[in-house]
Amino acid sequence: MKRIVALLAFTSIVIFSSGCIGRSAQQVRANDLEGASDVLRYNIAAIHRRDVDAYLAQYLNSPEFVVTGADSLRRGYLLFAEARRASDEWPDTLIAGEPEFVWIAPGVVWGGFEYAAVTGIDTVRGWSQRVLVKTVGGWKIAVTGVAQR
Repeated sequence: MKRIVALLAFTSIVIFSSGCIGRSAQQVRANDLEGASDVLRYNIAAIHRRDVDAYLAQYLNSPEFVVTGADSLRRGYLLFAEARRASDEWPDTLIAGEPEFVWIAPGVVWGGFEYAAVTGIDTVRGWSQRVLVKTVGGWKIAVTGVAQR
């Protein structure tokens, strides 16, 4: 009888612990997705406002920051920020689709959205992607890239 009680007690502890761990992991996932979503939405809003400081504040200020293109990969926030500050080119209109997010791991989220950027009579369409990471300073975009159609 003592063995059965001990086994039931142990089983209850394992089930309770598993439930707590599962809920904890789900909460981390939910919090990560929310934090990443906020940053991506702020990033899009900064483009709409043509606010270079707000736009750049969403990116990881690190040599490990990555910008991808159809035929290139560049590293480093400083060159990215310098180029953005040197340009006054913004789309006249940015139509951003509803962002989609994929939780990769604690503190790492992929986000992407379809877009149409209108400048004058030209319209460019494509898919914009970001990898967002949780840092001590909050969520930041660590990898950015677009694929135009």
